Amino acid sequence: MSGEAFSGFGGHIPPVMRIRIHRLAAVCRTLALLGAVTPVRALPAQTPCPAEARGQSGAASDSGWTAYRQDSLALAHDHFARALALCPGNADARAGLAYVALRQHRPAVADSLFRNALAHDSSRADLWTGRALAALRLGRADSAKALARHALALDPNAADARALLDRLNPDWNRAPLTPPVRPDSLQLVSRTEGSRFEVRTADGWQPFYIKGVNLGVALPGRFPSQFPTDSALYAGWLDTLATMHANTLRVYTILPPEFYRALRGWNLQHPDAQLWLLHGVWTELPPNDDFDDSAWVGEFRAEMRRVVDLIHGAAEIAPRPGHASGRYDADVSRWTLGYIIGREWEPYAVKAYDASHPGTGSYRGRYLAADSATALDRWMATQCDYLLSYEVDRYNALRPIAYTNWPTLDPLHHPSESTVAEEREWRRRVGRPFEAPRLEYENDAVSLDAELVHSTAANPAGWFAAYHAYPYYPDFMINDTAYQHASSSEGRSNYFGYLRDLIAHHHGMPVVIAEYGVPSSRGIAHLQPQGWNHGGHDEREMARIDARLTREIREAGAAGGVIFSWLDEWFKKNWIVIDFEIPPENTRLWHNMMDAEQNYGIMGEYAGRVGEAPVLGGVRGSWDGGRGTWDGGRGTGVVGRGSWDRGRGGARSRHSRESGNPVVVGYDESYVYLATEIGKAGRAFPWDSLGVQIAIDTYRPLVGQHRLPHTKVESEIGFEFLADLAAPDSGSLRILPEYNPYASLRDSVTGDDYGRFYHRPVTILNRDDGRFDSMFVITNRARFARDGRFFPASGYDRGKLRYGTEDSTSLADWYYDEGAGLLELRLPWNLLNVTDPSSRTLLFEREAGGEFGTVSAEGFHFGVITYRKSDGTVVAAAPALRGGEWRASDFAAWNWKEWNTPNSHARLKPVYDSLRTLWGSTP
Repeated sequence: MSGEAFSGFGGHIPPVMRIRIHRLAAVCRTLALLGAVTPVRALPAQTPCPAEARGQSGAASDSGWTAYRQDSLALAHDHFARALALCPGNADARAGLAYVALRQHRPAVADSLFRNALAHDSSRADLWTGRALAALRLGRADSAKALARHALALDPNAADARALLDRLNPDWNRAPLTPPVRPDSLQLVSRTEGSRFEVRTADGWQPFYIKGVNLGVALPGRFPSQFPTDSALYAGWLDTLATMHANTLRVYTILPPEFYRALRGWNLQHPDAQLWLLHGVWTELPPNDDFDDSAWVGEFRAEMRRVVDLIHGAAEIAPRPGHASGRYDADVSRWTLGYIIGREWEPYAVKAYDASHPGTGSYRGRYLAADSATALDRWMATQCDYLLSYEVDRYNALRPIAYTNWPTLDPLHHPSESTVAEEREWRRRVGRPFEAPRLEYENDAVSLDAELVHSTAANPAGWFAAYHAYPYYPDFMINDTAYQHASSSEGRSNYFGYLRDLIAHHHGMPVVIAEYGVPSSRGIAHLQPQGWNHGGHDEREMARIDARLTREIREAGAAGGVIFSWLDEWFKKNWIVIDFEIPPENTRLWHNMMDAEQNYGIMGEYAGRVGEAPVLGGVRGSWDGGRGTWDGGRGTGVVGRGSWDRGRGGARSRHSRESGNPVVVGYDESYVYLATEIGKAGRAFPWDSLGVQIAIDTYRPLVGQHRLPHTKVESEIGFEFLADLAAPDSGSLRILPEYNPYASLRDSVTGDDYGRFYHRPVTILNRDDGRFDSMFVITNRARFARDGRFFPASGYDRGKLRYGTEDSTSLADWYYDEGAGLLELRLPWNLLNVTDPSSRTLLFEREAGGEFGTVSAEGFHFGVITYRKSDGTVVAAAPALRGGEWRASDFAAWNWKEWNTPNSHARLKPVYDSLRTLWGSTP
């Protein structure tokens, strides 16, 4: 058949099928049964061509296919058109025109041509395959599958149709699932024993300490529900994780069948390095915080049944928006350690449900019971009992179960954590205002307590507690006096003090720390006394801290820990920047280094292709703009006075020396990069006497700050940002006061204005006073304890720039390459108030109100000066000054191109090696 490749099939053209075995009416009936699109109608019979015309038409058609194979599509089109002109009945030429249109990215035209060709010859499998390809390009996946199936019915050897079906539905030709036979005896592969887990082995029950990894699997550019469907990818991950000496994987929701097949395959082939599974059952909050909503509970329980069925290899899950689906035929039940159902419930939802069901009560279930528990404790026990009962009834199997909990809902009492009402009263007493809503949850107002639930005599598998517990949140972990004085064997540790109390409360039952860790983000979302902050760690610091947290979890007496997370997931959002990631659905398309949630991965997901981005302290050639490799393939620019050559995604300077050294700017999915010569190659830069300023205009070029501090430089261009590089230990990015989205340091340290976390409107005004503000942001809000103690707000300057090479720290922002005389700088997009670089969207408001406002980016402008610190005299400037002033006409605008598919590459972070060493030495 004639076929156009959709996945590496190139221009392969198998012989044309000429078998006519179906009349057109039969074809239409078949398509109707398949649910395909509009049936093809027969055309009037064509007048037979004279033998000579048929020969010439066939020769033209052959020439068309030759050109098609050589990717000469325009020539192929001409040959096919001539063939049809000579003989309108030439079906091969009609097919050729259709495939040319498909290769030219005109699927609607191709679909019409395929239909026309089929009206003349409906028995050709290659034409049905072509229609399937066109349907897929038009977004009609179901039609594409039906059409491809029909192509295979005509020709079982239709390779392109088979490949298309393999791509769209890998299970399309598998035999129907056979329901498993329910065993006569109870199947028990794991259980709890006191405060630990045990697993059944050939030598009997053995203690099992969880060394786990949370398996988030969303790759860059993907939504969280767009799971990889490549078994080889999962198999590679499993091999890497097992080599790290992990013994447990936790998944939050149902993954594609390929994951479970890979897990089963790994465990069968590696009996001495098996990976156990902790499986979740995901759900969102119920409508109106009503955990008794029948439809919502019904769907939650349906998901439980799907999870139980799939781990036994007995599930056929139909496609659902936002969920994995397919044929789950890999039985992984013998390696499923247990279940952790639900999610981190918001405390306001728990509070509302408990308030609507006041008091305590008992629960008597088949496998779980509670003697005196609050409403949601009883509700959680009921749901867990339902899942256990379903698995026993259908598969005669039991395993330990827990629900997701977190410190916000822990059962402990925290004196430093007041409720809204308590804090309002203390503020009234001391005369401090309480004007704005809180920025976070009430973290000690309501609780869930797994200790209130216990296994019944019928449940030999047991019950455990699972907590997501990080060292930096909530603030009671920082402020409670007992935790401030706590120490592990390695020294002071608020975190260890909290873990010790939490595990002691759950005496006699296993406690799993089901999430923990710190991220390698540049941005920080919460501060912690030992420096184990929510972000702000370079990758070596992350490795050191995660290893210590892992050791302290074990020392505190937990049954194991599951570190978060396997991958950096770009779609994720954090409270401190979420309002500035606009539009929110595009967050997956770029990597926000200021967003802590995107940077927890053991496997880092980095912007751009391997080796494309310039490296601070790396080879100069990667910074000079000549190679065009650090622009995401989308265009660099040399900005300043003069012009530049735009080549294939690159730029070369044509600046003259008197116009000042050029400023070279580029970008990828994480950063804006900038390089400029400020010194002589081979000489150290005299930071003791000279400083450097880089002024940046991002929007409205004639509006902004028109005067630079420390100098008398004025500019027609108005700037929103200033990178002030006074010395390697004194570099910062500062911002036009009106354009700062966060409250200032002056307001926040008093605690009076902690509620004014944001500054509104975020706009740009004209200034001529040289003022740029720090980029200070509040991370820990001001608060009162229950006894009246006051904790002032704290935060950090997110604009402080870290000096160094990337070899010395993964969070380096700038570096002076002495050998090249080159200043190198990289700035995260979010730091420049870019809300979405993929769509060129900036933060900007004309007036405050509602959600934050945005605007489409125009061109950026960059200016660089070197000045004497003693008197502010300008030593050099790019572009050159005229009469001590920058003229707008001397600046060239720098732009970047939009994208809807990000470039990225992956590599393991140092935390992989630190955990491999630690876990490898742990029995």
